[in-house]
Parts: sequence; C-alpha cells; structure tokens
Amino acid sequence: MSEKQLKSLELLQGIISRLSGHGFLLKGWAVTLTVGLLTFAGATGQTRLAALAGVPTLMFWMLNAYFLAREHEYRRRFEALRLGRAEPFDFQLQPLDARSWARAMFSRTLGLFYGLLVAVTLLLAMDVV
Repeated sequence: MSEKQLKSLELLQGIISRLSGHGFLLKGWAVTLTVGLLTFAGATGQTRLAALAGVPTLMFWMLNAYFLAREHEYRRRFEALRLGRAEPFDFQLQPLDARSWARAMFSRTLGLFYGLLVAVTLLLAMDVV
C-alpha cells in the first residue's frame, strides 16, 4: 500500500469518526431537548406544548439520518480505497438521494431510538399517559 493510500485511509477514518460523533451528540441533544420540553409541558399543564417537542425530535432525526447516510458512503469509499478500487484523496461524494436518506432514517438504530421519542411525545401530547 502506498503512502498516499495510507494517508487517505487515515483522513477517511477521521471523517467517519467525526460523523459518528455528530450522530452521538445529536441523540443526546434530542433526548435532552425532548425531555425538557415534555417536563415543561407537564409542569405547566399544557399538553399542546408536549406536541411541540415532536418538532425538534423530527429535525434531529432527519439530521442524524443525514450524518449516518454520509458515514455509510465514506465507509464504502474507505473500503474501495483499501482494496485499491479508488484513487487516494478522492473524497468527493455525490449528492445524497432520498432513498439513502430514508434507509438511514428508518434503520434499526435510528428508527427505534427516534421512533420511541416520537411515540412518547405523541402519547403525552394526546394526554394518554
């Protein structure tokens, strides 16, 4: 493996690590903001505010799905470079298509995590719980 390939693999690994870290931070912020809004709604007795908690949750879900889809693309690029099927330092990706984004959004990890947050928010907003 050439020096250029090794350096490219290091750079790609750094990109992948950052994208993964962003996803982790987004999950933390989503829980914090959702629980905060739901707690405020419960304390004030306004169930309409509980429905408002769903908005940032959906936004965090979509952003997290974007990062996950990009992470998958960079992992494919990493593997192609490792196997010698890609040029070193070629990190340009195609625009993200809706199918890749939806696949990431409804993956087991994101779908379960954010789906549960949305479900709890909806149940509290409808005053079921």
